[in-house]
Amino acid sequence: MPMFDTPRTDRALLDALSVPARQVDYPRDSKAFVRIDTSLRVYWHSLFDICPGLLRLSGPDGLAIFRPFMAWADEQRLSLNWTYYLWVDVWLRQSSFRDCLDTDLRYELMAASAARWATSDRSRSPGIILGAAGLADLICAWKTRSVDTGRQVERLALEEPLPMSGQDLGYFVLASDTFPDAFPGWQEIPR
Repeated sequence: MPMFDTPRTDRALLDALSVPARQVDYPRDSKAFVRIDTSLRVYWHSLFDICPGLLRLSGPDGLAIFRPFMAWADEQRLSLNWTYYLWVDVWLRQSSFRDCLDTDLRYELMAASAARWATSDRSRSPGIILGAAGLADLICAWKTRSVDTGRQVERLALEEPLPMSGQDLGYFVLASDTFPDAFPGWQEIPR
């Protein structure tokens, strides 16, 4: 019996589930290929359904961005949690797409990360603020406060931008439902 016909568990495929290049290790009609493809589709849809502006850069299948980004994320050993979209921004700014990346798309990626934080974070912090070097405005997301409302994501323009102190991206969480009186400083984006 060929190796690819044996049942594969997700555990046996764990290293391949988020790496597009690993699909070619398995025949297209194998269960392993289908499982990897299914896993990757979740990442693809999470990216391009939420930030469709990326398709203008990469073409309608998105693979010119998706495959190289996923390979880079794997090399960098990045967690693709709420920070997923921020890492896409980092990768785009150092890729061949850097000259096509506009501020609206960067804010869209930041807003997507903030929204994901607001739905996934389990701390008592009611909100998060994201900032990026080269972008004057901040992105703020608030967690859902009641059953009747959804999360809120806002773009905040400040009279004076907060200093990034050499960081490309930063965030801080809010202790209350209002913007802090004193700037708490940026935290690094978790890997």
